[in-house]
Amino acid sequence: MTRTKTVLAGTIAVALFQPVQAEPPEGLYSMDGLIGSTVYLAAEDNREAGEVDDVLVAENMKVHGLVIELDDDLEGFENDAKRFVEVDQFSVATRAGNRLDRVSYAVFLQDEVDVVRDYPRVDNDWWVETKQAAANVWESTKSGASSAWQATKDVTSDVIDKTKEGARDVLESLQRTLE
Repeated sequence: MTRTKTVLAGTIAVALFQPVQAEPPEGLYSMDGLIGSTVYLAAEDNREAGEVDDVLVAENMKVHGLVIELDDDLEGFENDAKRFVEVDQFSVATRAGNRLDRVSYAVFLQDEVDVVRDYPRVDNDWWVETKQAAANVWESTKSGASSAWQATKDVTSDVIDKTKEGARDVLESLQRTLE
């Protein structure tokens, strides 16, 4: 019995003092850590292609996409390096040491360089157009939500009014019966 307790205590002590892996769960990323991460072309044997310049977040607080700055040595990107990448066109791998402040990421584009060349070029005109398009989507969503709320209020109000009328009819009927 004493030997079992000693072995059990030793096992618990070893488990409690094991170093904790500092890697965050997949799907939980630091924006600060993601910016500056290396970008690779997965379709071209993980060829290094550039780095993450910015992370764009929509009004609903979901990642809308990345702005990547492609290396000048890639064909055709000498003075035209920034591209917008939608969320379904890349994946992120977490790379961590044994400390949370040393977590790093790698971004993998699903497409080859010829397709990446056709990604939207990020410049001031792109920014203005994209910002306006996002605002328009938000406005129509907000308007639709307001309309749905009004319809819900109207239906609820009608149900309450009919319930009140029904209750009033029952009370009047009871009063007549009691008289």
